[in-house]
Amino acid sequence: MERLFYFHLMKSTHFFAAISLMLWSCQSNPELVQMTNQGPAQGSTFSISYVVPPGTDYRSDIDSILKEMDAQMSLWVENSEISRLNRGDSVYLSSDFQGVIRQSLMLSELTNGNFDITIAPLIKAWGFSGGARKDSINVDSLMNYVGYKGLVASRPGPVLEKFALPKGYEIDVNAIAQGYTVDIVSNFFRNANVHNYMIEIGGEVRCKGTNIDGRKWRIGIEQPQEERLQGQYQTIVVLDTMSLATSGNYRKFWVDERGQRVVHTIDPETGMPVISNLLSVSVIAPNATWADALATASMVSGISNATRLIEGFPNVEAYFIVGNKYGEFEVQTTSGWSKYELN
Repeated sequence: MERLFYFHLMKSTHFFAAISLMLWSCQSNPELVQMTNQGPAQGSTFSISYVVPPGTDYRSDIDSILKEMDAQMSLWVENSEISRLNRGDSVYLSSDFQGVIRQSLMLSELTNGNFDITIAPLIKAWGFSGGARKDSINVDSLMNYVGYKGLVASRPGPVLEKFALPKGYEIDVNAIAQGYTVDIVSNFFRNANVHNYMIEIGGEVRCKGTNIDGRKWRIGIEQPQEERLQGQYQTIVVLDTMSLATSGNYRKFWVDERGQRVVHTIDPETGMPVISNLLSVSVIAPNATWADALATASMVSGISNATRLIEGFPNVEAYFIVGNKYGEFEVQTTSGWSKYELN
């Protein structure tokens, strides 16, 4: 008998996004079972399914990975490495956090600065990280401490040594850390000889192989509604050895005095929230780290620039949902997206 499970998830970065996962699970191989571990993680939730021999449960290993990533990169953990950096401390960084910073700077270059982890002072000032939303802030003064190029010269190197941010700088890796954590769990499964799995953390997904029923993993992307309705999917994709990240602003925005939608995405070049009718972007890429960051960059750059950006990367595709003036959804995709959609 086939059972259908729904998971409604929200990504917790400086803006919000939502997707739904559909997992078909029934046992067809008596020598294997499908384990599913779920719970809170990184300000959101996780759901990880994997096909293994009976009695195998990697819950404690997964929990250890999630705890370690929080100890390095969570802004909500007072003595995490990132919290200490943002307070001005010099810190011996863990290798994973070093890798996230280096990859972030590389992705900033590749996205023309639309992905930038140094916008933390702006996120806080605009009230996007839990404070009250501001209608205006002193952008000019804050922009002295924003810009990924200010980190390039001092980025952590391969030799273990203390690292400190330039004076006045703070960083926020929420738009890449969950995708990176997904990839770390994937590496764990590879080393454990687990070949069939679906990893979802905070809405970022990576899949390999098939579920217990022999079907490739099917991931449903939610319609961008302010009110979440169970089972309403904009589209469904089938993934194997690929990752998916969805970023959106359709539940976090306000309307300005001219009736324009101002969203909870900040343009690192101007320091201002983005005015956009781009409701969500879903990116498929070979790893979740890049899918996560490229989805964020696409929300910043807008659909025309984002389409050109994504088309320039091999094995990366994107699905854009745009709201028109009639309140309807319009969909645009990059050239190779259709090969992942469920027919």
